[in-house]
Amino acid sequence: MNTIFEYLEYRNYLRDHYNYNKEHHSFFSYRYVSLKTGLDAGFYVKVLQKQKHIADKAIPVLSDFLTLNRREREYFSALVHFNKAKRTDQEKFYFEKLLSMRLPASKILEKNMFDYFSSWWHIAIREELNILTYKGDFNDLAGRLLPPITPAQALKSVKLLEDLGMISKDNEGAYSLNDKFITSDGIVKALAIKSFQKEVCRLGMEALDRIPKQDRDISTLTISTTRKCIELIKDRLAVVRREIMEIVGKEDKVEEVFQLNFQIFPLSRNTVREEK
Repeated sequence: MNTIFEYLEYRNYLRDHYNYNKEHHSFFSYRYVSLKTGLDAGFYVKVLQKQKHIADKAIPVLSDFLTLNRREREYFSALVHFNKAKRTDQEKFYFEKLLSMRLPASKILEKNMFDYFSSWWHIAIREELNILTYKGDFNDLAGRLLPPITPAQALKSVKLLEDLGMISKDNEGAYSLNDKFITSDGIVKALAIKSFQKEVCRLGMEALDRIPKQDRDISTLTISTTRKCIELIKDRLAVVRREIMEIVGKEDKVEEVFQLNFQIFPLSRNTVREEK
């Protein structure tokens, strides 16, 4: 089976470990795991199904059961804390710790992917390079964004886009977009996109004061309805997003980069659902 350093979800590792041993050893079962670790067999099933998390005190117990060496135990512990983290800063801390212990090739690639999604200006610069031709004037590039970034950030962003193969420079030094979109482990992408969404939501709040009213459209709705209705609204928003992308795709030329946010979240507790 795969080495633990290839995982960014500890429960996937535990599941693969169980399936591998179940296939190769007739005695291996949830009851066997329970006898060796003291963990309830039913609880362990729910962990593998991603319904539950192990307690911190179970980390050394499972590390012994999994026969992990010192470096693997350290990675496993960080992995559990990463998956259990509730705050973005905690997720980022353990994510970077995990990357520091992984193999260089995967570490560099996933760090680049994380960086691309987690800062709004990387995506904005990629779109800006779709509008005008740039040959290395990073002061101009940085000043074109709203709010402006530093020339050093623009330089770093272009370098990142090059490393990811999303842009390339021709013989005359002009940058152009490549038809390439990066894919990543779902966990990496989810973590980075959450950071990105926080940033663009913050930019949306700042736009109320920073951007003239005629250049923005910010509206809100506060509604009372059912969960079933909310699911219908979410489905409709997905359709609208696709329709918007189709409209944008039909444009012959582009002039500016815009950020369009969709948000829907509860403002009250559903006591009936909580009781269930």
